[in-house]
Amino acid sequence: MQKTIQLCALIVVLILPWGICPAHAAVHQFYNASLELSDSRPLTPNDWTLDMVNVQPIPPGGQIVITPQAGEFTIPVGMDFHDLDLFTGTDQTLAAAPGTGAGSAWGVNVVNGTSGTITLINNDTDTITGDTRIIVHIGKNAVIGSVGTHQISNPLKQNNVGSADIWRVDVSSKTGGGGDIDSIVLLVATIEHVNFYAGPMPHMTFDITAITPPAGGTIAANYIDWRGLTALTPKTATLRVKVNTDAQNGFTVYIRQDHNMLHDQDPTIDIDPIKNVTVGTNDSPVIWAAPTGTVIGVDTGFLGYTTTDTTLNNVGDGINRFATGTKYAGLTSASTPVLFHDHATQSNLEGQDFADVTFQIEVNNLQPTGNYANDIIFIAKPIF
Repeated sequence: MQKTIQLCALIVVLILPWGICPAHAAVHQFYNASLELSDSRPLTPNDWTLDMVNVQPIPPGGQIVITPQAGEFTIPVGMDFHDLDLFTGTDQTLAAAPGTGAGSAWGVNVVNGTSGTITLINNDTDTITGDTRIIVHIGKNAVIGSVGTHQISNPLKQNNVGSADIWRVDVSSKTGGGGDIDSIVLLVATIEHVNFYAGPMPHMTFDITAITPPAGGTIAANYIDWRGLTALTPKTATLRVKVNTDAQNGFTVYIRQDHNMLHDQDPTIDIDPIKNVTVGTNDSPVIWAAPTGTVIGVDTGFLGYTTTDTTLNNVGDGINRFATGTKYAGLTSASTPVLFHDHATQSNLEGQDFADVTFQIEVNNLQPTGNYANDIIFIAKPIF
């Protein structure tokens, strides 16, 4: 073995002065080299970023050749220089063919299919010196001059779920005559995505708050005590209803009663829903009017409500139909809206998170004395 080494050394010494052995005959390896895929999922088109440093210069007419593992990656039909960027200390102009003269374009030749190649060809004048950082973008991440539209597709899944498939991509630089200069084999991994699933628990709060008691009476979140009613002297009381929820389609708060306010000794006598020519309804509330009934217990007492929510649905049905709390509707056993919002909300805005519902009651001299009572029911319905 020692003799063989000595003989080779002797030959080198003898022939070099005659110029028979070309300089830089050895092929070196790119260094600090990596290939990043924008998506690792099998069979997925994605962007490539090749980043490396050359050892030896790339001469005029020289090439950078990128060869994905044969039969695995798919280079699409239509991919061309528009889908690549080349950086060699400065951004290079790319074209279908290499240019003539200093600073002219590099050419790009693409062989599509599952055993394709991408070749970048230097112009006839410039040299890329050794130890130059070279970055190649392939795909939609190519944005110099034009934005790329084609992407290389990853291979089909081979290994079991959770075990990546490893693929090779050969990269080399060559002389204009096709001689090797630098080269490297890079590895990339493809693996399925990790799917995340989450289902936040739905959230909702619903509060009723006493705001304004009736004159001479009392109020709480669960009752209104009107106390004594004087003929033709209306009384009002206000409750606030508020909802916070993550329901993506919002919510509606409804109101209804179990029945009219009934006399505790004679349930045939009641206090009627507000009437001003016609009975006020949630769809068509009316301006408050004093009761004008002349028959005992018939339109001799009125009860109604109004709301400060100016938009009670999202289909254009009666925008601000309560005229910001100045028109009244009578209570019925049917659920009707007093607060509506069409998105999730966690704030404290009137007409969005809350509305003030004001009740008004008034009797005339023909309303029989005694105690009257009923239940008012609020219902909050979130729409997830």
